[in-house]
Amino acid sequence: MKQRLRILTCLAVMSLTVPAQAQEEAKPQKPGINAFINYIWQTSPAIQEAEARVAAAAAGQKAASSWQHNPELEFEVEDVDGEDKTKLLGVSQTIDWSGKFRSSGKTAEFEWLAASADRDGVRQNIAVDVLAALADYRAAKDVFGLAAQRSSLMERFAGLAEKSFKAGDIDQSEYNLAQLALSEALIEQADAETTLAENRQDLDTAIGFPLENGFALPDLPGTLPELSDNGESEDGILMNLPAIRAMKSREEAAKSVITQANKDRLPDPTIGIVGGEDGGADMIGFSVSVPLHVFNTYGAEVDVAKQEAIAEAKAGQNAFHAAKTRLQASRRSYQLSRKAWENWQENGAQALAEQVDILDRKFKVGDLSATDYLVQIEQALDTEVAAKELHSKVWQSWFAWLAASGKTEQWIQNSGEQQ
Repeated sequence: MKQRLRILTCLAVMSLTVPAQAQEEAKPQKPGINAFINYIWQTSPAIQEAEARVAAAAAGQKAASSWQHNPELEFEVEDVDGEDKTKLLGVSQTIDWSGKFRSSGKTAEFEWLAASADRDGVRQNIAVDVLAALADYRAAKDVFGLAAQRSSLMERFAGLAEKSFKAGDIDQSEYNLAQLALSEALIEQADAETTLAENRQDLDTAIGFPLENGFALPDLPGTLPELSDNGESEDGILMNLPAIRAMKSREEAAKSVITQANKDRLPDPTIGIVGGEDGGADMIGFSVSVPLHVFNTYGAEVDVAKQEAIAEAKAGQNAFHAAKTRLQASRRSYQLSRKAWENWQENGAQALAEQVDILDRKFKVGDLSATDYLVQIEQALDTEVAAKELHSKVWQSWFAWLAASGKTEQWIQNSGEQQ
């Protein structure tokens, strides 16, 4: 029996030391993080939509900056029997006396800046969502590999237990425990496989379009990044966030609308000149017309614009406060989770390997029953699963900090340079 169970011990050691990725089949060369995210940015329909909105805003700025009034040409011919023919040609032009087109162009410029910031936000959000989903998927894949190894281990243990039970080396309770351990391992493997499928679906959803056939997913970097603000102040970091820049641009656009609404209250005069023959006599005329804002002074539009500007300012203040809270929380979360992972690497990983060796030695000399050995080996496997999940959480907190600090594109670019 001991000889057979030594095989089990070797299997347990292998389950804790052989990474799941080593059992994967050969796959195409994986792209780096930089190449992967840039491919998504170039192909994503959501980003193409955002780019189209930026282009539309740029076209809107060009249209709004143009003169609002075109000249009008009038030609009149009158031919009455017995009278001299009348022929008149006139030109009139409404003058934008107050410069309304400059105000509308300025408003459109801020709207274009807001659309550009929104586009940058879409790029960042897609990258962060994809990277977070990738971290979950990689962790789920590792956990599934451990679950499959656990099932294989428990299946062999159950087979050995059955032979030992028939030989009378173990009792009914130990045999039942082995069968229950196998059943539990198979259930956990099924759960891990379901989680893996769900995480792959989440990843595909975050990507937003089907990947090309044979496109391999990248691995996350082998080392965790250092947290650094590069000497920037907290407020400086926040003011560069795409969402804050968009809010600020919309606030400025709303202020510009006030100026525009005030200028709309000023009438635009129309100047005309006409010349020709009238009843056989040469004639030339000049006219000026000015609309009278009597029944509608357009004062209500100014009040509306002022209230809209106040609303945008308050929304910006609220967004800035929320962003500041998110930045501080994400920084603290990453620091804590990274410290926990470093402690695991320094102490826990080595302790786990030593524990397996101790269990092996105790079992060989008979100081540990098969039941106790099984329970403690499963505890060791559970610990390694927890370590995989902790590693994923560290990356999740890092991606949350990238989103909160607006450093996503910078980190992705640096990842490409380091590969």
